Amino acid sequence: MEELDLLKKHWNNSQQFPKVSTEDIHKMIHKKSSSIVMWIFIISIIEFLVLNCFSYFFITEDSKESVGPLYRFMITNLDWLSLGVSVVFIYLFYCNFRKISVADSTRTLMKTILNTKKTVNYYIYTNITVFIIAFIIMLIDILTIDDKLTLSSALISIGVVIIICGIFLGLLWIYYKLIYGFLIKKLMKNYKELEKIDYE
Repeated sequence: MEELDLLKKHWNNSQQFPKVSTEDIHKMIHKKSSSIVMWIFIISIIEFLVLNCFSYFFITEDSKESVGPLYRFMITNLDWLSLGVSVVFIYLFYCNFRKISVADSTRTLMKTILNTKKTVNYYIYTNITVFIIAFIIMLIDILTIDDKLTLSSALISIGVVIIICGIFLGLLWIYYKLIYGFLIKKLMKNYKELEKIDYE
């Protein structure tokens, strides 16, 4: 954002620099915003490819047979659900990128930025919800797969699963906040600058 900050600093305030119009500022913000949304789209595709490669190479038929029926159901069906969700959001990210690329007014650009932020938030919350559902199914499967499971063993199993899943959930949240949070923060900074231009 160095170029944009420099333009704002000297925007019609200094005789040592050429006058910069609101249109020039808009064009630069538009370019920066389009680049950010493009990166959101690219990162979502990379996530999709990495997760599906992991699923293909590590979740084999033998591994499915070694778990309980409920967890096996989750692996096969929830995996397809997650796949479908990813495809839908990748498409939505692409649509946002296309819209922001052709935005021809400040209001249109601002609206697309807000829509992108909402889409990213929905994407994060949906993925976390799918993870929590998978965690609950796995927990139920652990408790029902062994008829001779004692209360103490069940409590230990529940505790271990909660800790492990809590760690993964925490890492997932940190990842989303670091990657998508950083990009959305930059995008909203552009939004605020557009807001200033729009009302001046």
